[in-house]
Amino acid sequence: MDGNSCRPSQRIRTDSVIQFEPPPTPSPMPLAEDHQLDLIHQDDHILVISKEAGMIVHPAPGQPPENTLVNALLGHSEQLSSYGGQDRPGIVHRLDRETSGLMVIARSDEAHRELSRQFHDREVSKEYLALCHGKPETTSGEIDLPLGRSLTNPKKRVVRHDKEGRDAFTSWQLKRVLGDQHEQTCCWFHCFPRTGRTHQIRVHLRAIGHPILCDFLYGRETQADLASVSPGSPPSLLERHGLHAWRLFLRHPISQEPMQFEAPLPPDLSPWWGAADPGKSS
Repeated sequence: MDGNSCRPSQRIRTDSVIQFEPPPTPSPMPLAEDHQLDLIHQDDHILVISKEAGMIVHPAPGQPPENTLVNALLGHSEQLSSYGGQDRPGIVHRLDRETSGLMVIARSDEAHRELSRQFHDREVSKEYLALCHGKPETTSGEIDLPLGRSLTNPKKRVVRHDKEGRDAFTSWQLKRVLGDQHEQTCCWFHCFPRTGRTHQIRVHLRAIGHPILCDFLYGRETQADLASVSPGSPPSLLERHGLHAWRLFLRHPISQEPMQFEAPLPPDLSPWWGAADPGKSS
């Protein structure tokens, strides 16, 4: 400032002359990275992977441009669809950062267009497993509540019955129950979303009184130990929300052959499933 360097707290005058060098513009094209992918299926037109928890799907404003699924995909293969834009090669749909599980990736533009159509027309079926607080009074149910952006927190979605609310529908079944103490009881929901709204399952389950464990946006805690919920079980620390994209049903975008995939629960969730009692769900 005025020929001298200055601190961020420096006071300036109306006649001060300030010079600065803007940061370099980041490249719109993500770089390839050597990152191990959990590959479920691969052919000339699609990949099916099980995304690990904690991985962002593609670079986004305010987030580092590395360590995303896109970076890992570019490191795995140069054959990815460009239909969705150069910053999102192959990406047809998304999972939240902390959600693990199945995703289908387009390797050709033709496959991308057809998969996008299947998602748009709700011909793709997805099933999730969700580890939640409490135990519902029934063993199955349906949640038909419109969702929209929160007026107080742009990162959150809420139930909205005004013109901004978009139709959202989730059916569920109770799979397993964990723990005997009422305040500590948890359960596994098997969820069948018919729509694909942002944070849909997380908001819907919270709305019926069963928030997902360790959901930092919609839940009660940021971490939980299996041993505190299920006495006698070995310690198993969960530090991300307990939601897993378990099954995926679609038609191959080129051959139209029906395809189905399943991704086992990852190591941070499988002990919670194993300790739960399927008999208590009935």
